[in-house]
This record gives sequence, C-alpha cells and structure tokens, in this order.
Amino acid sequence: MSKEKKSYEGSISSSYINKELLKSALLLGIIATATAGVFLAGVFLAWWIIPIEWIYLIFIIIYSPFVVIIILVYGYNRLYVKNFTYTISEDHIIIRHGVLTKIVATIPYSRVQNINIVNGVFDRMFKTFTVKIETAGSSAAAASAQRGIVRPEGYIPGLNDPYIIEKKIKEMMTKYSTVPSGLEDKIFKPEELAFDNFISYILSKMREGEKLKTSITELREKANLSAADLAEKVGVPLQTINYLAEGRYNPSLALAYKIAEVLQCKIEDLFKLV
Repeated sequence: MSKEKKSYEGSISSSYINKELLKSALLLGIIATATAGVFLAGVFLAWWIIPIEWIYLIFIIIYSPFVVIIILVYGYNRLYVKNFTYTISEDHIIIRHGVLTKIVATIPYSRVQNINIVNGVFDRMFKTFTVKIETAGSSAAAASAQRGIVRPEGYIPGLNDPYIIEKKIKEMMTKYSTVPSGLEDKIFKPEELAFDNFISYILSKMREGEKLKTSITELREKANLSAADLAEKVGVPLQTINYLAEGRYNPSLALAYKIAEVLQCKIEDLFKLV
C-alpha cells in the first residue's frame, strides 16, 4: 500500500460558518445597541425639527454597514471552510488554509509535542471542536508575541469528530518513534533521526555509555539560538537537546553531524569523553 493510500485527509465542518457568524453578530449587536441609544436620544431631542422621512433615511444609513459586514463575514468564512483541508500522512501533517493568502503548514511528527482538543461555548452550540497541535519552538514564539492572538502551528477548527485525528496522529507518532532495524547500516539517512526521539524517552530509565562533556550550551548561545530553536532546526524534541547538553547520553552520529552543521563547528568541538 502506498503512502498516499495510508494518508488520512479531511476538511472542516460547515457549522464553523454558523459559529463565526454568530460570534460576529453578537459583537455587532453590542455595537449596534450602543449606536441605537445615541441615535434615539438625538431623535427624541430633534424630532420636531427633522422631518420623519429624514429620520428613517438616517436610520438606514447608520445600520446598513452592519448588514454589509455580516454578509462579508459570511462570505469570508464560507471561503475559509472551502479552502481548509488537512492531511495526516506517513511522514508529516499538512494543513492548507487561507482566503486572501494561501498557507500550507507542514509539520514533521518529530516536532509534535502535544495535542489539545478544545470545545468552547460556541463550539458546543454547534457541536464542533478545535484541535491544537503544539510543536517545538511554537511556545517560544507565542511567549515573544507582543500583541494579537497567537495560534499554534497546527490549528484545525470546526471538527465534528476530533478524536479520529488525534488517534491518527498518535498512531503515526508511535510508528515514527520506533527504532528502525538495521540502523547501523543507515546511520546517515535523515529518517533515522527517529532513533533520537526514542532515546529521549528511555533516558529516564537507563544510563548507557560514558558521560560526555559537551559544549552545546556555549556554542548554542554563541550562535544566538535557544535550546528550542536548536531542537527545531535538527528535528528532535527539546528534551533531547537538554539531555545532550547535560551529557546524559551518547547521541547518534546523524544527530551529532546535524548539530555541528547548525552550530557551524566540528563534532569534536561538541563532545568529549570524560
């Protein structure tokens, strides 16, 4: 069976349109109510000066923009739902979305740190869910944001059954993290970096090899990179970089080469046996 046949593809529910329309209508309703209060107060004071026909015309002019905004919100979200697709493949998650600007987010399983399923007040009204896929480096980006709403790299709203996606992603992550057979013959292949993900999991249960004296922290700081940045660039969890910096296990040769390449140094500058 090909990778394409094994992929799981989907789109978001049209209920997302109704949810966003309701949220916009409530916000505009609050603004419209405040505007109506001011307008009616003016009418009460000037009704004997301004002809009644003019009052109707002014009323229409004031409230027409609210109707136009609702129509635009509906049209925008209809296109958003139409353009939003996601694919859970053998190697990564692909999320395509956007109306004016088309975006394609590709997330390797090695960067996935957590999967959250959100069911807010408006979601419950329309029986939808939002899946948030947190990745290595996204937390740092969110912390550094000064304003606006920061969404995780993997954001899939308007789902009727989010648990299928959660199950598929976890299945792929488990498969991706399995130590491949014949690793010693394929040490230079990028896909074999999954071995390092496996190692980061068992480190708390076993200590193997001699301790390493490492210069990862010093070289990383010299390159103006955070531990999360380095983890993202070499394609491993943040925990792996932390364990390496502490000298708690011997890295694979593939990972050592990748770190040396990112930090622009030699492998022997990174690790020394003590």
